[in-house]
Amino acid sequence: MSGTAATPSSPQDWETLAVHDWESDTELIVELAGVLDKLSSDDVPVLDEHVDAESLCNGLQAVEGRQFTEVRFSVDTHEVRIRQNGVIEAQRQLHSE
Repeated sequence: MSGTAATPSSPQDWETLAVHDWESDTELIVELAGVLDKLSSDDVPVLDEHVDAESLCNGLQAVEGRQFTEVRFSVDTHEVRIRQNGVIEAQRQLHSE
């Protein structure tokens, strides 16, 4: 029987790709699209294929009653996480057979 299982990651495996400034005029979605462009093997990565952008922004921003500490999703061979403080990080997902 063969299959794949995710290999546990350690904190040092995460690479910081960007830090979003919530006070700036640049939207998180614009910054995230640039990060995904670097991670994706597709010619033109589509953000909506990986994450619901509106929910992501609403969840990470300090809105009463809705607040996440981080959001994670997969892009090709990477797991991406965005922390509430604006840090956008990625780590390669390792699989063993």
